Amino acid sequence: MGFFEMLGDSLKGAGKSMQKGRDAAIRGSEKMLRVSRLKMDVQEMREQKDQKMRDLAHRVYELYAQNKLNDPELVAFCQEIKTLQWQIDERWTEINHLSKADG
Repeated sequence: MGFFEMLGDSLKGAGKSMQKGRDAAIRGSEKMLRVSRLKMDVQEMREQKDQKMRDLAHRVYELYAQNKLNDPELVAFCQEIKTLQWQIDERWTEINHLSKADG
């Protein structure tokens, strides 16, 4: 085998090796892209779930306000929320009173 034949075989081998490297890089990029898309999907689904949980909580509180809630544990949670809202309202009344007194 002559020098040029060996050089040609070496270049062919290098070309195949480069192609394999490119293919691996493409597969790696595709995998990273897929993982990123899946993570975005998970984040979106978490946000949807959180919104559904808030909607559910509001609906339960509405039922409590209408005296249509029978579960004692849920009634207790709603009573705690009602007490917190009363405390918030009380603080705002005090803030407004103090603000008017300064003016």
